This record gives sequence, structure tokens and C-alpha cells, in this order.
Amino acid sequence: MDRTPHRRQRISQTERVENTQRKLIDAALQLLHEEGFKGATLQAIARKAQVSLGALQHHFKTRDALMERLVQEIMEPLSAQGSIWPDRALPLPERAHDFVQRAWKNVFCTPHYQAAWSLFLGCKPSSALFAHINAQRVQVDHGFYAQFLQTFPEITDHHPHPQGVAITVFAAFRGAGVLELFDVTTTEREAFLGTLADTIAQAGQIAST
Repeated sequence: MDRTPHRRQRISQTERVENTQRKLIDAALQLLHEEGFKGATLQAIARKAQVSLGALQHHFKTRDALMERLVQEIMEPLSAQGSIWPDRALPLPERAHDFVQRAWKNVFCTPHYQAAWSLFLGCKPSSALFAHINAQRVQVDHGFYAQFLQTFPEITDHHPHPQGVAITVFAAFRGAGVLELFDVTTTEREAFLGTLADTIAQAGQIAST
């Protein structure tokens, strides 16, 4: 028996589900960025995604469930399989520059990252959601530190506090990402990125005696 039409129908249904969820996630992130956490209600998200409230709740039964999914979306580029990690075969200065540019472009200067701060700060009254997000943050932070030191093994070899370097780099990125909510000149941004790349490269060099 030819089952091809049934197989195509199942694939189409899967694609429809994925497309709808993508529309909802994008709408929620846009509202978080534009309106803040309070403005990103289920009703507002459904309207922006142009789906019914019932359809939204079919995919995400509660607002917290949708927000938890957004956390995964925002954090994904920081994972080991993410888009920010350079080729480890590159010379140290070039690798540091490539990493800083990738991390900035793909994570920390994006509207999604700015939306994340609305989510992180706005969900504080919801203890369960905040606890979930904090657990995700801890996991992502430690994963980032480990991957960073794997990408720059020279830092572990030559710096007395390699974990501190990783923490400092991540903190600098986060602070600069929040600053993008305000007016930042191109000169200021380029100075930050260049200095951070130089700092990473210098941390991996043998200290002069």
C-alpha cells in the first residue's frame, strides 16, 4: 500500500506546529523588547502572532510555559553548539577578535537579548518562573565558562585565575548588552569590543618577568 500521502500529511502537520510556535515565540520576544514583561500578556502575544488565544494555549498552556521556552531560545547561542565559538586553530589574537565579534553580533546586541532582560527582571514576582530562569542561568553560565576556557586553553595555561577571566568576559558582555537599551555611539561600541578582544588575548599570553 502506498503510504506517501499519509507521510506527507504528517510532515505538513509538524511543519504547521513548528511555524505556529515560531510565530508565538517571535511575537513574545518582540513584545518583551517593545512593551516589557507586563505588556507581554498571552492576549497581546496571540494578537501580534495573529492566532487565537485558544491556539496559543494549545501550544503553551500557561504564560510561564511560554516564558520558559523563551529562555531556552535566548540561551541557545551560548551553548557549546552555538554560533559564537571561533575556530580553535586560529592564532590567539585573531581567535579572540573573532569570538568577541561573534558573541556580540549573535547574542549580546540582539533585540532578543534586550528582551531577555525584560523577562528576567519582570518575572521576579513569579517565584516558580524566576527560580526556573535562575537555574537556567546558572547552567548556561557554567557552560559558557567551560566552553570559553576550552576555546582559549592558553588562559588556563598562563593566567593565575582562568575562571575569573571567563566570568569577567561574560559580565562585560552582559553589561554592554544592557547599555544598548540607551544611545551608544559606534566609537564607544567598537572601543569596548576591541578592548575586550585585547584583554582575552593578553590573558592567554605568558606573563613577562
